[in-house]
Amino acid sequence: MLQIGAIGLMGLSMGDVERHKALAATAGKNHGSARSPKKVVYLFLTGGPPQHETFDLKPHGPDTVRGEFKPIATRTPGLEICEHLPLLAQRSHQFAILRSMTHHSNKHLEGSYIMCTGLTDLPPNVNKKHPDSEDAPAITAVGGRFRPGENHLPGAVVVPQFLLRDTGRFVPGQYGGHMGRKFDPWEVHAAAKCRGLGPCPQCFHYQEPEFKHTAYPVFDPPNVRFSHEVTQPRFERRMSLLESLDQSRRKLENAADEAGVFDRYQEQAVSLLTSAVTRQAFDLKGVSDGVLDAYGRNQFGWSLLLTRRLLEAGVSMIQVNMGRNGTWDLHSRAFSILKNHLLPQTDRALSAFMDDLDARGLLDDTLIVMAGEFGRSPAYEIPVGATLPGRFHWGRVQSVFFGGGGVTGGTVVGASDELGGEPADNPKRPQDMAATIYDALGIPQNAQYPDIHDRPHFVYQGKPIHELYG
Repeated sequence: MLQIGAIGLMGLSMGDVERHKALAATAGKNHGSARSPKKVVYLFLTGGPPQHETFDLKPHGPDTVRGEFKPIATRTPGLEICEHLPLLAQRSHQFAILRSMTHHSNKHLEGSYIMCTGLTDLPPNVNKKHPDSEDAPAITAVGGRFRPGENHLPGAVVVPQFLLRDTGRFVPGQYGGHMGRKFDPWEVHAAAKCRGLGPCPQCFHYQEPEFKHTAYPVFDPPNVRFSHEVTQPRFERRMSLLESLDQSRRKLENAADEAGVFDRYQEQAVSLLTSAVTRQAFDLKGVSDGVLDAYGRNQFGWSLLLTRRLLEAGVSMIQVNMGRNGTWDLHSRAFSILKNHLLPQTDRALSAFMDDLDARGLLDDTLIVMAGEFGRSPAYEIPVGATLPGRFHWGRVQSVFFGGGGVTGGTVVGASDELGGEPADNPKRPQDMAATIYDALGIPQNAQYPDIHDRPHFVYQGKPIHELYG
């Protein structure tokens, strides 16, 4: 009876704000605070980005290891990254690289679960078709639970869509898990329904070298305005009617907690309509050509521009999925796809995002983490049936990017071996990456949360990577 723009009210997963505010306050009071609270943006490169073609090139390795790309110098003496990331190279004073992230899985769904939850213990059936309470909560969900958003916005948001495979199978580890569905991150679905992969409309297809973008609009954030026929007085009358209906509904419902969750969804949806600050965050139509050009006129750039606006509006934890359905899963045609469709677009969008945050005084207060479900194999080869080479799944080592948030620019933590296949120094686990995120959010290191069965769980399962901060 009440539709508000394009927002699905039951999709808003803001969680129990009052409860986790009290929990965070109690934890801070009793146990001391962690690093001064910041916001966090987690860029997830679905499919597994290659460390050899990004942040850990091996120019002196064997022919089948070093690949086609050359390293270039950065602003930091002695630090080199890929030649197709020249804008980031100029900004090395604003980020650090971890070259020794490691875990045990080479499978997409398992690796995604591990890197999205920050835990290496897998649930009994990680290949199930739907999220359930056996899963651990996503890092994003935990962050949103302990750091609620401002202006009635949720603490945790996913942009521009949740991760799915082409088969329709969902990618585990993205939801509230055993914390309950009310702690699911809020999905801002703004992705085109295109068969292509990567930054639409500059997208590609593994099997079709001449593939062209197939769906518009390319990027469509949700409309949070009143529809033309609904004026403010009419909206208020609808709310009055809804309140009357709610009184009857509550008498019929036994699940008081679920009713309370719906009330919070409703409150948040109404706030989106009535707050100019939150409405403006979703409106990209008035953005200048200069800003759009800086970010790149594609889904990667628009996602990060929307992310900057959501940070300013009050969201604390945002996961940005850079691609869908294994966009970075480059078993073949790896070098041409990276060169033409992925690295320049990522380089431009991320550099513009960091510049934008810096100009607004937000970069030091925002930690940016970029990783995938795993790295890629040391040797590249041509798969059966293909004509051009790529690299294969490789959980044993990957490079992880940490920008802003007070990290010491130009820092390199850990190292891989001479082939880029194993950690050679200071290995770190996904638990440590998650702990670094929680520490940045200001979550105390002995914080706990109850699951849906009221069993306690410690937030931290690893140690923050303090080497990132010098």
